[in-house]
Amino acid sequence: MGAMLRQAIGVTWKRNREYALRLVRELEPDQWLAQPVPGHTMNHPAWILSHLNVYAPIVSAMLRREGFEDPIEHRHGQKSKVSMDAGEYLTGEELLAEYVRLHDEALLSLEAADDSVFGEPNPLERWRVVHPTVGDMLVTLMVKHESGHLGQLSAWRRAMGLAPVAM
Repeated sequence: MGAMLRQAIGVTWKRNREYALRLVRELEPDQWLAQPVPGHTMNHPAWILSHLNVYAPIVSAMLRREGFEDPIEHRHGQKSKVSMDAGEYLTGEELLAEYVRLHDEALLSLEAADDSVFGEPNPLERWRVVHPTVGDMLVTLMVKHESGHLGQLSAWRRAMGLAPVAM
């Protein structure tokens, strides 16, 4: 079962990486924090990649059976709010480089993980209620969570008047 789960997650994780690159590749520096809909705050590219960059190291840690901090209070974690202050974020170029590095590291961790890790209890108690095992949590973090935020990035692009990119 672990090998099948690894394969299924890995396919989506790789595709998400390439999709993310297509979504932000041609953005100008001033677009990373842009709000295209007056009066409504959207998750902009700087927040989205900063947020995803919080969770990729957690994926790696879970797969390597290493401890990690609960991300709930992280400045770009679950409770974070989108900021229009450029000082809150790395530059677009830096965010993208960090995203690729962390994403690739998580993929290597996924490929190297022992099959038994997928059936182990989720190490974060508050997540265990909905996602009892590491495998359950990995599907959420590496497939659902990331895909959802990339969908937000796609919607942001369209609201900005930018062309859609292939999934």
